[in-house]
Amino acid sequence: MNDVTETFNTVYDATFRELMRYCLLKAPIEDAHDLLQNTYAKFYRALMTKGVRAIRDPKAYLFTALKHEIASFYRSGAKRQTVPLELVSDEPDDVSVEDLSLDHAEIGDVLDRLRREAECTQRMFILYYGYGMKLGDIAKETGTTAASVKSRLARVRKKLRTYFGEENVL
Repeated sequence: MNDVTETFNTVYDATFRELMRYCLLKAPIEDAHDLLQNTYAKFYRALMTKGVRAIRDPKAYLFTALKHEIASFYRSGAKRQTVPLELVSDEPDDVSVEDLSLDHAEIGDVLDRLRREAECTQRMFILYYGYGMKLGDIAKETGTTAASVKSRLARVRKKLRTYFGEENVL
């Protein structure tokens, strides 16, 4: 049992951010946490029933399980909706206001302003500032070009600067 818990914790720590990025790209933000939680729960059950050595590549297992979880989610009739960003504040503690270079603006105000942008722009913003993904990786995942991602981020930064009246908001 202790071996299972240690293995699970190690794999969780090593894969969470990457799996969450993938999930955010494929599913609505408000459902991403639940989908990922279900995926890790299945992984834990597999470790308990099959044993630690039965899963040779935990990362591959988790990605496959997550893809199936997302497919089931959409098969159940879920539709894509505008992305509410309240969940961003529930992200890992290492994503802070300081990391986003927000000196005077409250994160809630930024998210309120960000909600007015297109869903694609919101996702790009979260992936870039919240998860530190590179422009090229975001472009690849969203089916656009790196220049398009850079342009969208620049426009949203300009809007935020204008709204908050600060030159160095982002």
